[in-house]
Amino acid sequence: MKPTLTLIGHASMKIKTAEGVVIYIDPYYDGDYSEPADIVLSTHEHYDHSKIEIVTKKPDCEVKRVADALNPDLSHNSFDIKGVKIEAVTAGGNQNHHPDNTVGYLLTFDGLTVYHPGDTSKIPEMEALKDRKIDYAFFPIDGVYNMGPEEATECADLIGAKHNTPMHFFDADPMKFTPKNLLRMNYGDTIDLE
Repeated sequence: MKPTLTLIGHASMKIKTAEGVVIYIDPYYDGDYSEPADIVLSTHEHYDHSKIEIVTKKPDCEVKRVADALNPDLSHNSFDIKGVKIEAVTAGGNQNHHPDNTVGYLLTFDGLTVYHPGDTSKIPEMEALKDRKIDYAFFPIDGVYNMGPEEATECADLIGAKHNTPMHFFDADPMKFTPKNLLRMNYGDTIDLE
């Protein structure tokens, strides 16, 4: 079985590994959360990223919120859960999101790395992500609470992932997100990861 990723909508997504491990990130957007989760991740506690209760969970499901991922000294934690490596990384950099209360995540599984940045603007720490050879990266482009599509394009080109997808639109025009290696997904789309 190939791993898959569903962009449920906004910053909400579902990943299913080749082994069938089900991961939801930032549950909120209206969609299907019925497949029982092994892992639920929230990047920060704003209501549109942390609606954990809408997710169907397996009895041994592990939920990781920003309080689990981020230490008081702003160092970040990593987790190995059911064959998935989850690394919290710095996020924020704008007036609505600060590095002391929000994180992004790098998820490594099946020989692939997926970057979910949470809510963020361009930050210096993104430069180090280029060395991680990320396969799939997602970027908020709303331009109200985070960076807009032009700044998100700069971030995508800086990180250099194999596939770059806009999310967290609100009223922003996703057509203005124009990085190299662009992968457009509509909310609700599912892709095979390879």
